[in-house]
Amino acid sequence: PVYKVEDYLDKCIESIVNQTYRQLEIILVDDGSPDNCPKLCDEWAKHDRRIRVIHKQNGGLSDARNAGIDAAGGAYLAFVDSDDVIEPTIFSELLTALKEENSDIAECNYTTFREIVPVVDLQMEKQRTTHSAQSALALLLEEGVFKYPVWNKLYRREIFRSLRFEVGRLHEDVFFTYQAFGASKRVVKVDKALYFYRQRGGSIMGSDFSIRRLDSLEARKRQYLYMRTRFPELSGKAQAQALGNCLYLAQLALRMANKTTAEEALRKIKSMYIELYSAQKVQTSNKQKIWFAAAKQNFRACCRLRNRLGIGL
Repeated sequence: PVYKVEDYLDKCIESIVNQTYRQLEIILVDDGSPDNCPKLCDEWAKHDRRIRVIHKQNGGLSDARNAGIDAAGGAYLAFVDSDDVIEPTIFSELLTALKEENSDIAECNYTTFREIVPVVDLQMEKQRTTHSAQSALALLLEEGVFKYPVWNKLYRREIFRSLRFEVGRLHEDVFFTYQAFGASKRVVKVDKALYFYRQRGGSIMGSDFSIRRLDSLEARKRQYLYMRTRFPELSGKAQAQALGNCLYLAQLALRMANKTTAEEALRKIKSMYIELYSAQKVQTSNKQKIWFAAAKQNFRACCRLRNRLGIGL
């Protein structure tokens, strides 16, 4: 997906075309970018026959990704955000792991950067672990071994048979990844940083607090309902994660938002919190149970106290 990244696009595409795995179909989706990106995409297509360019009206990140999925002809799919950079071996290593472990999704680690891309120790011995869908989902809910971003993963195409990104949402990866894991039989983790995520102030998530950030609440509520139906053993973990996300966003609103936005956000977050808290008996650590119960009694005061103590941010 390409949109307003003309300062970074060449480096991104260069890291893709220089992959050690050569049998790539590279689809650049120009999402109605108003800068020089459409021209840059077309120039790249002239220099590498593997590159196809789709020019479309602006529909947002999810819509651009969906357009790429629909156009792709490969047996495996991967996503690269157009201001990021990837290690030359990422696709060969993930594909090898996916095939050898008979998995549907392979994930690697990632490293953040601002200007200078970190150097990876190519001699580093990589650890590989393979998990069932339920085990992978449990680890995803803990956000430790597995993470929600879609761009540090390789997927078998079958995962997308009835799955697409939700258009018009922030946190689209949170809406998507638990469903992708749930649709898989096995997920393999390659414990090696092969993806480089650029942090920049002008990006969507680098901007000030807005009500749109509350899309994360809806994503985690849906995730909880999904677990209750499909993986009931994980519903407690999903509930605790969603409640924790409510507190985090409320704390963020109190710290970053103007008074009007903060009040609107707190009203919406508290409503979601009460709904989730009442859904079932909370299953988490005793320490977290105390915070959750305190928030049930006085949501605003609890969030202010957590901010004062520096907890959760």
